[in-house]
Amino acid sequence: FSLPEGLYTGSVLGVPRLGLPGLHMQDAAQGYRTMFDSQVGTVTAWPSLLSFAASWDASLTREFASALGREFRAKGANVILGPSVNVHRVARNGRNAEYLSGEEPRLGEV
Repeated sequence: FSLPEGLYTGSVLGVPRLGLPGLHMQDAAQGYRTMFDSQVGTVTAWPSLLSFAASWDASLTREFASALGREFRAKGANVILGPSVNVHRVARNGRNAEYLSGEEPRLGEV
């Protein structure tokens, strides 16, 4: 299977006659997911979201969120699939570092 260049993790065509734009969904969490060789070296690899939440620094988290949004918009994505807020109930979950809250629900408030 080969994904055509220009598509995203999830792509839904727009309906121009109705004025509905397409949806260009892309994985996030720790940065824009590269799917094509042309994207390698053009994205930011961010610290884990759990690290941001554990800093208890709301301004740092906002700064990260703004920068993430700018990067995704610049690459044409208009839906970010993440970050997630979750309480880690299963320690073996390999995606725990992608969630903002950890075991302390108040971390997700930051």
